[in-house]
Amino acid sequence: MRVRLKGINPSHKILADGTKRTYWYAWKGKGAPLLRGEPGTPDFMASYNEAVKRKATGPEGTILSLTQGFQQSTEFADLAERTKFDYIGKIKLIEERFGDFPLAALSDRRTRGILLQWRDQFGDRQPKAGRLLLLDLRPHSLVGIGPRGHHR
Repeated sequence: MRVRLKGINPSHKILADGTKRTYWYAWKGKGAPLLRGEPGTPDFMASYNEAVKRKATGPEGTILSLTQGFQQSTEFADLAERTKFDYIGKIKLIEERFGDFPLAALSDRRTRGILLQWRDQFGDRQPKAGRLLLLDLRPHSLVGIGPRGHHR
């Protein structure tokens, strides 16, 4: 029986000796775990299931745990479907860049500059992504920095 796994990301490399090798990752982006074995083997399936389980819980004390908590909250559930759809797209951007960022580091003064610099790179293309990080995750106000860098 063939099982289709969602999000598997192959990475093709040419090694120093000239041989080609394919590495398989559980998904795309920063922090994607390397899967063991070859597709279709029990070892591959086990490592995929383990990676998905780890991703579902997320590491505690990081922005990823905060964004996942927000998406499981009743406040998120009460949002309109279109708003949820928009938020999920922005949250993915945040998680790709800051998913493993420790919450304890938010009190460091340098963090504010890092977050503002990231937000400003979007300009007019994704203004909500920056606002969401700085933050419209209302029940979890992280830093409370408004659109021009002022504290709310």
